[in-house]
Amino acid sequence: MIKLDGLEILCKWSRRRKTIGLAVTTQGKLVIHAPQGTPQAKIAQVLAKHRAWITRKAAERREAWARINGGQAFFLGQPYRLTLSPGGHDAVELGPDEIRIRLSQAGSPRWPQLKAWYRQEAELLILKQVRHYSGKMGLKVGQIEVRDWKSRWGECRPGASKSLRFNWRLIMLPGEILDYVVVHELFHLLEPGHTPRFWRQVGTVIPDYAACRRWLNRYGAPFLIWQPRDGG
Repeated sequence: MIKLDGLEILCKWSRRRKTIGLAVTTQGKLVIHAPQGTPQAKIAQVLAKHRAWITRKAAERREAWARINGGQAFFLGQPYRLTLSPGGHDAVELGPDEIRIRLSQAGSPRWPQLKAWYRQEAELLILKQVRHYSGKMGLKVGQIEVRDWKSRWGECRPGASKSLRFNWRLIMLPGEILDYVVVHELFHLLEPGHTPRFWRQVGTVIPDYAACRRWLNRYGAPFLIWQPRDGG
């Protein structure tokens, strides 16, 4: 573990690596990936060279996490107060300013119920938006799946299957961000890489895709692992 301006940095060594790489985890921790046996002086040199980037990324992660309150839950980008109430059966209800979780048994954990509701809502909306945008783009899509991932928002499998996979946690993000991810993956059916042509194509459907991309890169990470603060 290395410290830089009070920031703890984890070093991971690999015999296969040839160069030093820096990464910021979902939790906002900085990780250095370095070849086995890299001198400490070389590590310090890389850290000094990228100090501004490290400081900026750490600040961005802190800002992103500060936007999420443990007592709130997000639905399509809007914060809602989480409330619990007894009920005859387990259910989740979306109100004007709250998400109410009804539990049949007192003391039951709320997260499994809330997560199941989120996933159900995500499946409905993502399927609807894929059909909408694929129709506009004249694309035929195969299987559409909703997954529980901790590090990605979507995945495209071009070729014969033409299948798409999406993270159910997209339902917590603003609607325009969900649409951007859907269109992004749809265009990967035509263009596998992030070439200039690919981004031009995305721009024909989502003109402000660059702003959506920046929002996702800056504020999206905490939503990948968020759950109610008490863990219940």
